[in-house]
Amino acid sequence: MSTLAVNIIGAGKAGATLAILLSRLDSIKISTICDCEPARLSAIYDLVKADKLTTNVNALKPADIYFITTPDDLIVSTCEEIISTINSDEKPIFVHCSGALPSSILQSVIPPGCSAACVHPVKSFADPESAVKTFSGTYCGFEGSETAVSKLKSIFQGLEANCFDINPERKAHYHAAAVFSCNYLNVLIELGLQTYEKAGINREVSMHILDDIAKDTVANIFSSSPSKALTGPIARGDVSTIKKHIDAFENNSDSKLLNIYKALGMIATELSEEQGLADEESIQYIKLLLSDHIN
Repeated sequence: MSTLAVNIIGAGKAGATLAILLSRLDSIKISTICDCEPARLSAIYDLVKADKLTTNVNALKPADIYFITTPDDLIVSTCEEIISTINSDEKPIFVHCSGALPSSILQSVIPPGCSAACVHPVKSFADPESAVKTFSGTYCGFEGSETAVSKLKSIFQGLEANCFDINPERKAHYHAAAVFSCNYLNVLIELGLQTYEKAGINREVSMHILDDIAKDTVANIFSSSPSKALTGPIARGDVSTIKKHIDAFENNSDSKLLNIYKALGMIATELSEEQGLADEESIQYIKLLLSDHIN
């Protein structure tokens, strides 16, 4: 593959990670990294081989590929700003990295002859340096122009990513899946901490308790399946314990926790039925408890 010139607009956590990774490929030359915040550029100055770092979109050097790694609500306006600065004879690929938005949002504004695509690394970019070290094996979803996607897949395969295709018409569900599995895992841990606090256990101790049990649970899930790894009272069909939990929340007027407990519990009954260890009568009774049909 010949060397491709790449510009990266947006040096937040995802953009910085991609900049560091791409700059290490022999097939890529980072022409410009642009961000309106000088501090972000300073943070990656020693980590990226780039021809130019700038806060001004008008100062972008020509490139074969423009990665727009801004917040979602700035992608289109940033693309339009870039287009106003490039020569009419340039026919680059414009790429965004949103998991929720289709590449068509770019296709609607780019000039004829240019192409648009999306690559969405399914990874938490809490810290760019750490994300770079663990990027190998990351699953990356692609959609957009066939030519652009083919070229991008080749690049990301060089980063040892696992590439897969996304249906752009179903990206809302695609992105919501990651929110359930990643963002809402944070929420579930927080709810566990709050409930331990109601039991009189301080947050520091609770964090240690959940550290062990959460890691064991995740390991069990991915070594088997969610239904096979399910443990606890619903897996056992333990009606009396579920009733005690519900009574505890009701007696303390914990309506928020009670509603979440019941909603998640109903899904757990489906997993329990799939697992097949609890007797059906107990599971049906638990469903009634969780759906407020009995007290």
